[in-house]
Amino acid sequence: MNSIKKKLFIQIGTLIVVFISLLIITNTYLLPSYYTNKKKKQLVEHYKEIDVLDVSEYEDELNSFISIENASNVDILIYNSDENIIYSSKVYLLDKNYKKIHDKMPALEGKKPPPQLRIKKEEYINEKTKFIWIDDFITGSRSLILTGTLNNGNFIELRLPLISVETSVALTNEFLIIIGTVLFLIAMMFAYVVSNSFTKPILEINKASLLMKKLNFDIKCKVESNDELGQLAHSINEMSVELNYTIQSLNRSNEELQQEIKEKIKMDEKRKQLLNNVSHELKTPLALMQGYAEGLKLNVAQNHNRVDFYCDVIVDEAKKMNHLVQSLLNINQIEFGDEALNETEFEIVDFVQYIMQKYTPRFKENNINVTLELIQSTTVYADYFNAEQVLTNYLNNAIQYVDERKQIHLKLLKINNKIRIEVFNSCQHISEVELEKLWDSFYKRDKARTREKGGHGLGLSIVKAIQEASKNDYGVRYEGNGITFWFELDISV
Repeated sequence: MNSIKKKLFIQIGTLIVVFISLLIITNTYLLPSYYTNKKKKQLVEHYKEIDVLDVSEYEDELNSFISIENASNVDILIYNSDENIIYSSKVYLLDKNYKKIHDKMPALEGKKPPPQLRIKKEEYINEKTKFIWIDDFITGSRSLILTGTLNNGNFIELRLPLISVETSVALTNEFLIIIGTVLFLIAMMFAYVVSNSFTKPILEINKASLLMKKLNFDIKCKVESNDELGQLAHSINEMSVELNYTIQSLNRSNEELQQEIKEKIKMDEKRKQLLNNVSHELKTPLALMQGYAEGLKLNVAQNHNRVDFYCDVIVDEAKKMNHLVQSLLNINQIEFGDEALNETEFEIVDFVQYIMQKYTPRFKENNINVTLELIQSTTVYADYFNAEQVLTNYLNNAIQYVDERKQIHLKLLKINNKIRIEVFNSCQHISEVELEKLWDSFYKRDKARTREKGGHGLGLSIVKAIQEASKNDYGVRYEGNGITFWFELDISV
């Protein structure tokens, strides 16, 4: 690829060479003609000036002749019909051949010029005067002669050497070559300076454009001029800022869209999982209810106690189904904000002790060793019903999954402006992956999803929905010998 700098060098150099060549050609071919035409007019003017002089007083007009000779480099020769010289310049006195080259009207009709002279061209002005171009073979010079007859009958020759114009043309051409070479070198240096100053902003703009092509918008065009290049650089800088902002916006929108797609996929997966889990949870009680109802219809139970058992099974399974539906509705209402929070102030230590007293019979029934670690009386600001539901779900979960060591420990902590309630129960090792899944609806550590331990796996999902709705933290961790679930409430200001 040819650079602008190289093109500028070639164009400026070519322009200088062409310009000097045109000057040389013009000087060589047009200057001689122009010079000859000017001199021809000048010779005619001198002829007219001499023609009005009095022949008897040529000696008195000597100064006029000398003035003409000096002013125009013209040699003058005036002679009569007898070839007697009346006036002659010094050149004619030295060269007698020139006074015999003209047509002296009838007196010299038919005579030829001397052998060393040759008439190259003749041009008549009128019947009395004409121009003659003479070549001298000995000296190699050329001359322009105006020859003619004066009003007084004398003959005149005005001779103008043309060697001066030929010499001038040669000297001028030589001078033009020298000057052209100097101008060419100066022009090349000027082209170098101009090309650097001209191409530098273009290179800056090109560099910025290449980086913009690679989506790098950190570089800016450093062009400070107020011309078109400066305006272009300013426009590119503004375009870079706008593109950067637009691409960042598109990236953010794309990230948000990707996140929304992931959330949608996740929601679809959860919806499918929820449908499968609900179907699984409802399948068993519906099957039991259908079986026992058909048994009653077919009068399978022969005695009253058997009928009561069948009815109790149906009622019990219906209650379980109703509890499942209510739990699902509860989660849905909390997640979508349909259930307004009823936040009040209450004393947290009394609240914990009250809940633990309600669970004392269940602890004794399951031979569970329960310990409490309380703090000083502290008032919290929260929804009492939701807080009770979270704590009871933790306790139910602890009772359900405590291992043979039968250890449950409840602890209160004060962290900044929060009260944290932790419920620990001894259990076997649980992996980090499984800990994350505990908050999913219908998730049970019992892979076979047997009904011996009861529950539908919705307790921790309700905890998650309540805590996120109240914007309070919650969590779970494994501590080597058991698992701890915790949640936080706001301290009343």
